[in-house]
Amino acid sequence: MKSSRFLSRPVLIVLGCVGAAVGGALLLAGARHGAGAETAGATGNAEYVNAIGSVVPPSGAAGSSRKLGFEAVQSVSRPMTLRLTGTLAADEKSDVGSNAQGNVWQTCVDRGSVVKKGDLLIQLDARDAQNALAEGEMAVEELRVRLDLDESKEFHAENVPEVQSAKLALELAERMFRRSESLFKENATALEAHDLATTEYRSAVHRHRLALLQAKQLYQSYRSAITHLATLRKAVEDCSIRAPFDGWVAERNVSVGERVIAIFPGAKLVTLLRIDPLRLSLTVPEQEMARVKAGQTVTFHTDAFPDKTFQGTVRYITPQLTSDSRSLCVEAVVPNADAVLRPGLFVTAELHLDQRQTELYVPQAAVCGRGDVAAVFVVRGGVLREQIVSPGESAAGRVRIRSGLSPGETVVTTPQGVHDGDAVILP
Repeated sequence: MKSSRFLSRPVLIVLGCVGAAVGGALLLAGARHGAGAETAGATGNAEYVNAIGSVVPPSGAAGSSRKLGFEAVQSVSRPMTLRLTGTLAADEKSDVGSNAQGNVWQTCVDRGSVVKKGDLLIQLDARDAQNALAEGEMAVEELRVRLDLDESKEFHAENVPEVQSAKLALELAERMFRRSESLFKENATALEAHDLATTEYRSAVHRHRLALLQAKQLYQSYRSAITHLATLRKAVEDCSIRAPFDGWVAERNVSVGERVIAIFPGAKLVTLLRIDPLRLSLTVPEQEMARVKAGQTVTFHTDAFPDKTFQGTVRYITPQLTSDSRSLCVEAVVPNADAVLRPGLFVTAELHLDQRQTELYVPQAAVCGRGDVAAVFVVRGGVLREQIVSPGESAAGRVRIRSGLSPGETVVTTPQGVHDGDAVILP
């Protein structure tokens, strides 16, 4: 592009290399050099990273020579990336509730507290539950004594005292019955005495059987009481609301003295977040979904820490697109051991794909502003040409050029006073 400010004029520029060569082919022009002679000649190739030359005014023009800097366009091969936006979210979020009911006795955490799994969050008044537990323990002990249980031995109903007593009575009644029956056959006893012995024997059999059944029933009651005892112990434990995992307290919704009702739906005592790691939720356009895979790397920035770059790894990919925007939701896992990042932060991210691309960089000083247009001066065919470019992001004094340049070209790093069409001559 030419403008009225940058009319072509012959200028002799003598270049001398003072830096090491690291890339980019520089197109050089040869020419005859003499007093008042015009530029002409053939071109050659040389590589420059940094070069310093002099601008020499044309023959007969006033002024002195001026030094210029040149540098080859830097070509960098990088993985192809998708620029996306997303939001950080907690790896786990729990609205901790309660299985027990009662008044809040003590609050052990507040918003921002860091807790470990099992730490006490809220303590309810446990006196009623403790009293019920004590009653249950006494009931269990009463049955154990009644059954004369030895917990180190297997239970047998015949060892229960009531059963043993009924068994002794049965054995006596059986002997009496056998004796009476023998005497009755010999007509040595009256019929009434024989009937009485027979009835007593049969009654003893039923009493023994009833004692066995009662012993077994008591043992089942004992086992039921043991199970109920576990329920009562849990009721006492439920009065202590504890952290289900390591995390940070986001909200505490109750205070001392408030009534907690376990049957109330959706009751939230404490909101707990796990923020190490975090989840980065990204929205991938429909046309790019085939390029996204689990295990790919994501780098991102956030306005809260503009000078830091964070990294994560894609782990979760939803099996369906959203119905409203036809996009794919992808989640990356982001380590956050130092708790610098917080859930809810908005980020701009780059998803690194398996393919690679070549990026071009030039010194930031080489880019000239022409209103809303950016341009650089490039050595082509032995002269300088003003080339419009599309710059991208910049870092460490260098600018990424999205379009307008090719690998191996050389740009002027000190473009002030340089004009389109200035001749370049090398020794």
